[in-house]
Amino acid sequence: MVKSKRDGIFGTPPEPIFNEQTCSLPLDLLEDSFCILAEENKGAMRSTCHKQGFFKNSTSAEFVFLTCDKFRLRPETKYLAVELFDRFMVQHIQDLYQCVKKSKSKTKSKDWAAIQERIRKQITLRIVSCCQLASKLTSHYKVNLFQVITPHKARVFLTNAGHRYYEDSILQSELRILKTLEYRVAIRTPIVYLETILEIMGGIAGSDCEVKIIHGISLKVLDMFYLRRQKMYSQLYQMATGSSVMSGQDRLNFVAVENDFMLLAVAVIAASSYIIDQQDSDKVIKQLVKITKIPQDDILDFAAILVQDIISEEART
Repeated sequence: MVKSKRDGIFGTPPEPIFNEQTCSLPLDLLEDSFCILAEENKGAMRSTCHKQGFFKNSTSAEFVFLTCDKFRLRPETKYLAVELFDRFMVQHIQDLYQCVKKSKSKTKSKDWAAIQERIRKQITLRIVSCCQLASKLTSHYKVNLFQVITPHKARVFLTNAGHRYYEDSILQSELRILKTLEYRVAIRTPIVYLETILEIMGGIAGSDCEVKIIHGISLKVLDMFYLRRQKMYSQLYQMATGSSVMSGQDRLNFVAVENDFMLLAVAVIAASSYIIDQQDSDKVIKQLVKITKIPQDDILDFAAILVQDIISEEART
């Protein structure tokens, strides 16, 4: 098929454009965008509940990543799909539990057990539905590599995985997620913070940071983080408190840290710059502190955990 000029004009590039004066936003507009992101991040940290993050475990993240890779979706799609799945599952289970609790049934325990079993059986469908929604929110054009997941494609995928669903059931699942989340699915993900910060770093006068290289490594580090998220935050909590035991109140306090995407983004960038060039990483970290106002020790602690895990993984393989 011949690619039209329209595709070339309106097609979103496959990766962010860094250090391109003719294409990128002026630095003052980038800084305004960053300030908005920072405020949104603070709001998200304040409004999180202690149950959030439970379904961002390594098993769920791995399945989402493999599903998105199968459909050749854009990198940011998988991060959004993980966030959607976690938020949906937490709210979905709470809603179902409240329905059973408020019912007049005399067999509530048995009813809840049956619902839990149904939830477990629907996990694969829900993950694919979240990937469907994420693909629509992140794909702005259609080419061979980046495609929206249609109900037909989802049905074929699920059938190949051993699950038989009609396209109508797949559509109903997608609608269920939208309604449960009250159609609030345009969620910020860590990659938005990461790429905005890199754009600012690339636009700073006199900056010699190889932001394109850092970006490529950062995506790999961010993947690794999602696949080991629970372990990473446990280590960060232990480093901050000196204790490996987290009480209920500690969990309530620490959940804000787990939802601090700005901190995660700068830690990933710092770790990536260290992997690329240890000598230049100090300059990168100083720029990150200047841009985000996050204390250097906080960035270094988190980045050290990321780097150590990568080194340990390489040693195992």
